[in-house]
Amino acid sequence: MLSCELCGKPLRGKGKRVLIAGAVLTVCSECAKFGSPVREPPRISRFTAKPRRLKPIKPVAASRGMMEDLEVVEDYAEKIRAAREALGWTKEILAERVKEKVSVIRRIESGAMVPPIPLARKLESVLKVKLLVPAVQSEFYHPTTSARKFDLTLGDIAEIKFKKKR
Repeated sequence: MLSCELCGKPLRGKGKRVLIAGAVLTVCSECAKFGSPVREPPRISRFTAKPRRLKPIKPVAASRGMMEDLEVVEDYAEKIRAAREALGWTKEILAERVKEKVSVIRRIESGAMVPPIPLARKLESVLKVKLLVPAVQSEFYHPTTSARKFDLTLGDIAEIKFKKKR
């Protein structure tokens, strides 16, 4: 139980906060007349925030990139540079139009970096050039036919070593 900080009597209830001689004290109602009342700002709890409602997860529609395999043409660097120069743009202007860094455009035009499919799509629409072609699977490579007839397991390796020791 709390007591009055001025006279020492037990407090009934919460007590009153007053300013006496430059100090804020919790006092009884009888001693409250010796000071001026202090208004305390309401306490802000860290946990009073309303819980946020989670938005329902929408199913992601399959994009064109998922439907078909695309790859960037081999001479992409020359095509991009020629189209940019034909429009009279600098690398900075092109970077601004496709919302990329100038260093990325510089690396793509030098051939040091192959543009990712989304960036290649942006470049196609801005420069009006064809950069993406459907990926062609080689006639000679088919994952189903060239795959092993069985999977090699740890047990198979142990048997092979065991057979060699005999």
